[in-house]
Amino acid sequence: MEKKIFNSTLVIAFSFMVAMLIYNAIFGTLVLIGLVLFVIVGLGICYYLLRKRNQFKQAYYLFGAFTYPVLAINFFNNDGIDGPTFYIFLLFHLIILSISPIRGYLSWSLINGASFLLLYYIGVFHEDLIPQIYPNKGVVFLDHAITYLACLTGIGFMVATLKEFYRSEKNKVKEKTNELTRMNRSLAKTSSQKDKIITIISHDLKNPLQSIMQTLELINKGDLPPEEMKFIHEELLKITTRTYNMMENILDWSSFELKNKSTRVKEIRLQELFEDTLEILKVIAKQKSISLLIQFKKNPLVRIETDRLLLILRNLVQNAIKFTPTGGQVSLEIDSRNEWVSISIRDNGIGISQDRLTKIFEQDIKSTYGTENEKGTGMGLHLCFQNAEKLGGNIDVVSEEGSGSSFTLTFPDGLSI
Repeated sequence: MEKKIFNSTLVIAFSFMVAMLIYNAIFGTLVLIGLVLFVIVGLGICYYLLRKRNQFKQAYYLFGAFTYPVLAINFFNNDGIDGPTFYIFLLFHLIILSISPIRGYLSWSLINGASFLLLYYIGVFHEDLIPQIYPNKGVVFLDHAITYLACLTGIGFMVATLKEFYRSEKNKVKEKTNELTRMNRSLAKTSSQKDKIITIISHDLKNPLQSIMQTLELINKGDLPPEEMKFIHEELLKITTRTYNMMENILDWSSFELKNKSTRVKEIRLQELFEDTLEILKVIAKQKSISLLIQFKKNPLVRIETDRLLLILRNLVQNAIKFTPTGGQVSLEIDSRNEWVSISIRDNGIGISQDRLTKIFEQDIKSTYGTENEKGTGMGLHLCFQNAEKLGGNIDVVSEEGSGSSFTLTFPDGLSI
């Protein structure tokens, strides 16, 4: 701000001095003409130091150093207190304060006040030291009018510059504030996404890994016949491979989500898409001796974000297994009609209370426990609901406490888009 004000002041002062040079060439004396030329040279040096050499301090001190001597010479050669010199005192003080650091305010105020009082004292009590140069009252009026109007213009310019700088800085602060707000929102969104992704990974991978662990514990006991051992080894390899593939897909999708990249849409038959996931879910169900019945009434072709769809499928089926007692049954039915696909998951488990049913899809971070004390995060259904909406679909729930539950996901096949 100081540099901007100083630069503009030097330009205006230079223009004013050129006008004063012409004025003094007509009405003034050789002393005043020489003084004006001296000021023009001084302003030129200050401008050179400020703009060309970027030496603000040197220009600032030079400007302050030669101004008061110039005002004193002008006072003695321009009719003293009858001349317009004192108008310039206040203008100059305003300029010097606007470009000076705060610690210099007192010093410059003392110099200005002392210079003014000394010159005024001389003008009042030693007026014989000051020559009378005005030839008539018309010249007095003209000199005062020009100097006063120039000072008035200078003060107006200073105030306008300060206000413009304030407005500019205020807009910059506002832009920075808006930028920080956007960044905070983005960080909050990223943090929320990370929490959800951690929940998804822990929810979707925990059950398959538990199944693998239980199988390994069974093998470790060593009391299985060779034929059964061979079968278990084959099954273990299958579920481990499928779990690994599922983990890769989840992590890959998570990376896309965190980086806010464009959605990954695939065109695929649902039976082909669900194959590996359903095999893993069968093993999880088998660990609780639960029958997982799968029926493809139709095998629709869909064009959809498959990662989101698989996330919903895993969560809904695992939830059904979790809340169904040992020896129970979970059924999965896939159907389609008029460009809409439906996936229904029914169980004969413990069901859901009416109070819980009214807020089933709300974000609830309380841990939940299944029929075998399987611990959950409480986020699964909330994530299902959010992702169903992103697919353009919805989830309907029908449940009665003690009689099981039915979740139906309905979504467009995406082929008409």
